Amino acid sequence: MITASLVVSCLIFFLIAIRQWLPSAIRIWHIMVAGAVALLLLGGIAPLSAFKAVDWNVIAYLFGVFAIASALYDTGISHAIGDRIAAFEHPSLALLALIVTTGLCSAILTNDAAAVIGTPIVLMLAQALRQPAVPLLIALCAAVTVGSMISPVGNPQNILIATKGHFGNPVATFALWLTIPTIASLAFVFFWSRRLIAKASRTARTLVHDLPDPAEGARLWPAYLATGLLVFLIIADSILQGLGNEATLPFGIASLIACTPIFLFGDRRVQTFKEVDWPTLAFFVAMFVVTGSLLQSGSLQTMLGSMQSRLDEPPITAMISFWASQLFSNVPVVEIYLNLLQERDIPNLMMLAGISTLAGNLFIISAASNVIVVQQAERFGQTPFTFWQFTFAVLPITIVSVALTYGWIIWMGEV
Repeated sequence: MITASLVVSCLIFFLIAIRQWLPSAIRIWHIMVAGAVALLLLGGIAPLSAFKAVDWNVIAYLFGVFAIASALYDTGISHAIGDRIAAFEHPSLALLALIVTTGLCSAILTNDAAAVIGTPIVLMLAQALRQPAVPLLIALCAAVTVGSMISPVGNPQNILIATKGHFGNPVATFALWLTIPTIASLAFVFFWSRRLIAKASRTARTLVHDLPDPAEGARLWPAYLATGLLVFLIIADSILQGLGNEATLPFGIASLIACTPIFLFGDRRVQTFKEVDWPTLAFFVAMFVVTGSLLQSGSLQTMLGSMQSRLDEPPITAMISFWASQLFSNVPVVEIYLNLLQERDIPNLMMLAGISTLAGNLFIISAASNVIVVQQAERFGQTPFTFWQFTFAVLPITIVSVALTYGWIIWMGEV
């Protein structure tokens, strides 16, 4: 069944795929917002339904971590980390440190926040090593995507699964099922990225311009307190759930509480508010509207056909979540999938989390963190990778990581 929602979604994907041939002023978030507005004007979704389609818990969480990430940059932590990584004598050690650091940051603060924090680090590293930035930016995308898989707050789709999956202890559950494939996949990201960097170094270089310096004399402790508070609230809530506490703290509320010290005690609170990645928040809101329209139209249910009754089977979940994420991005796919599921058993939810996350390593549109890296690089005046340049570079990472994760979860489910 062809509907306005399906046509607009396909058009969004097409325009993002050919964005390098569009006017440079057109950004990815412009395309997604235009698609949402078009659906509202065409009657594909009513305004009230559009508002309800947005997962405001995810938006609140992202606002908080974006504020924290902006404050951390202003305090100079990105520069400090970039300088420390660049201090490694061997470029391979610097790359390994980058992947481990951004992977851990992704698991703790979400891949989107890690993309915000990591992009200036990568650009500073490229400048210090006199290397082209593109392969390092691609390595960052792969590292934050893979690293986010291990944590219930590693990415927005994991947050959705952790919230609606009713786990006894979401931190322990994700760690048990996804630690091994995450570590193995990050190892492959390192070796493949080293090859990409070596290949790029032999071709013409496009070196990085100077980046803006952090604010001098900025108060440091509010940003550090906010980061520690966010980690504490998430881990404490997970432990309490594991002990049988039925009252939970939504991730969005935890994020808003955590960023409070920045806006109460930071000496650059107005600047931090302005530097929040508003385009990406607009991208997410618009994306939820587009996918809400898709779900409401019934197009996806019709496309699924007889498979709709088999959504609780891990192999079916892996196939649908991977390929649907390429067209609609992994966050809305997981949102829709959770709404269609009859049963929510742990192996199937872990398959949904793992494969939908790793699907982000195929196209730029497949994961919002990829979009963030592109927009952050452009914000710093750099030319990022193109749609197909990214896809060809990360295709081996996608194949290996998906195979490892699929095999591990199937084995775990049978043990």
